[in-house]
Amino acid sequence: MRKYLFRVVTLAVLVAAGWYGYRWYRQLPSRQEQIATARVQRGDVVIRAYTRGELHAVRSVTLIAPNLNGTVQVTRLAPMGALSHPKDLVVEYDDSELQASLDEDQMSLEQTDEEIKGAKANLGVTNSEDALSLLKQRYAVRATELAVQKNPVTDAIDGKKNLLALEQAKRAVSQLETDVAMRKAQNDSVLAVLNEQRNRNLLDIKRDQLRIEQTKALADIAGIVSIRQNRSGNFNFGQVMPDIREGDTLQPGMQVADVLDLSEVEVWAKVGELDRANLVEGQDALLQLDSIPDKHFHGKVKALSGTATADVFSGDPSKKFDVIFSVDMRSLLSGLGMKSGDVDRVMATAVENSHQNVPGGAPLANFSLTPDGAPGARGGMMAAAMPGGRGPAVMPAGGAMPSMPGGRGPAGMPAGGAMPPTGAMPPGADASGLLAIMASGASKYTDADRKNARLPLPPDQDSEVQELLRPGLLADVEITVQKLPDAIHVPAQAIFQKDGENVVFVQQPDGKFQARKVELGRRSESAMVLTAGVEPGEVVALSDPTAGKSPSKSDKKQPAKGGPISSMPGGK
Repeated sequence: MRKYLFRVVTLAVLVAAGWYGYRWYRQLPSRQEQIATARVQRGDVVIRAYTRGELHAVRSVTLIAPNLNGTVQVTRLAPMGALSHPKDLVVEYDDSELQASLDEDQMSLEQTDEEIKGAKANLGVTNSEDALSLLKQRYAVRATELAVQKNPVTDAIDGKKNLLALEQAKRAVSQLETDVAMRKAQNDSVLAVLNEQRNRNLLDIKRDQLRIEQTKALADIAGIVSIRQNRSGNFNFGQVMPDIREGDTLQPGMQVADVLDLSEVEVWAKVGELDRANLVEGQDALLQLDSIPDKHFHGKVKALSGTATADVFSGDPSKKFDVIFSVDMRSLLSGLGMKSGDVDRVMATAVENSHQNVPGGAPLANFSLTPDGAPGARGGMMAAAMPGGRGPAVMPAGGAMPSMPGGRGPAGMPAGGAMPPTGAMPPGADASGLLAIMASGASKYTDADRKNARLPLPPDQDSEVQELLRPGLLADVEITVQKLPDAIHVPAQAIFQKDGENVVFVQQPDGKFQARKVELGRRSESAMVLTAGVEPGEVVALSDPTAGKSPSKSDKKQPAKGGPISSMPGGK
C-alpha cells in the first residue's frame, strides 16, 4: 500500500512540475531582442578623424624597356627591394643581336669606303682620257682651220672640202664636250650614291651604338628598386601576374622597374565625406606604421582631392576622397635607429633630388589642387630629353623615347630615337644634322659609367632601413580636427533619421526605447556632438529598435525612413 501511495505522490509532483514549467515557458517573450546601447556622456570632446593609408615615395623614376629593333630580353635585374645608389645597374638587356648588327654595319662602312676609293680612281682615269680625247679633237679643228686658209690658192672643189671638214671637226668637238660633261655627271652621281651609302652606314652604326647604350638602365637617384609585373603575356581577369624576372622577353615601351626615393615619403589614404568636411591642408596628423607599431610619427595634411571616387574592387561601394599626408622625415628616420649624421645626409639627398627634374611615378603623386579647387598637374612632366635632363616619368634614363603606337622621337625620328633602316632623311636634313640630333638623345652616362655599373646588394645583405621603410607599407593615421570643452556627445551610430529629422532612441525604465528628436552641433565619422534633446547619463540604442517590426496603419500610409546617419552620405 505504501509503495502504491509513493508512486502516486511522485507522479503528482512530476505532473505539477511539468504544468508550472509549461506556464513559465508560455509567459516568456516570443522573441528576445539584443540591442547594443551606449550612454550619453558630457565632457571634453576631441573630434578626430581616422583613416588607413599606404606609404608612397614623393619622387620616383620609372625605367622603360627600350626599342632595340629586336628581342628585348632581360639578362640581369636588380633584386626586389634593393637599395640602389646613383649610377647603379638596375636592368640589363641582351645586346648580342645589336653587337652582331654593329659588326655588320662596320663591315658595310669599310666596304663602302673601298668602293668610294675605287670610284674616285676610275673617275680620275676617265677624266684624263676625256681630256686627252678633247685635246686631240681640238687639234684636228685647228688643222682644218689652217687648211681652210689655203682656199684662195686652191681650186673651188678642194676649198669646199676644207670647209666641210672644218664644220665636221667643230661638231665633233661639241659632241665630245657634251659626252665628257655627261660622263662627269654620271661619275659624280655614282660617287654621291656611295657617299650617301656611307652616311647611311654611319647612321646605322650610331643607331646601334645608341641602342647598345640603352641595354643598361642605370639608377638616376638613390632609392628602393621596385620591379613591375610582367604584363606581356596573356592572363585572365583576376589572375595574379608574375613579376619580371631575368630571362623574360618584354615589349618595347613596357614599364620594367621603379626607383623610389626614400629620402621623402608620404601617405596616401581615403576619408569619408564627413571627415573630408573637417579636414584642411596643413592640419597635424599622427601616423603609425605597421612595420613599427610601437612608435608614432608626426605629419601634416598635404593635399586633398575635390571629388570622391569609389573602388569597385575593394568591396566598399561608398565613395571617398583622396588625401595625401606628408611625413616628418627627420623624426621618422631617427625612429628607425638611424644616426644623426646619416639623417643629415639623407635630408641633404632629399633637397638635392627635389631640385632635380625627377617626376612622380604614379598618377596621384602628380596631382595637386589649383587655387579654384580643380585637380592640376605638378612637377616638370615634359622636360626636354637632353643630356643632364629627363623627360616624362615613362621615359628611361637618358631620355630615349619608348616605342609606342604613334609615338615619335625628336625632329620626326621614329620611337626609340632610331633612324629609318633605309637611311632616308627628312627633307632639308643632312647626315651631320641627323647625327647631331641622335647625339642629343644619347644617355647622359659615359661608357665608363656603364662599364663600371654594378647591381645593388640584395636587401638581406644591405641596411635594414628599406625593410622597415619601403613603399607599399600600411599606416594608421589619426587627425585631430577640433577640441570641444564640456560637450554632450554620443557615438555616430546612435543618430538616425526619421521623417527628415535627426533622432535617437532613448531607453526607458521598462526597457523599451523611445524616439527623441536631437540637434547636432558637430559631427564626424566616429562621434556626434549634440546641443539639445538628451541628458548626460541616458542610454541610447546603437541600432534601430523599430527595424523589422510590422508597421501600424499610420505607418503604412507614410513609411518611416531610418538608419544610422554615419552610414549615409552627408548624414541624409
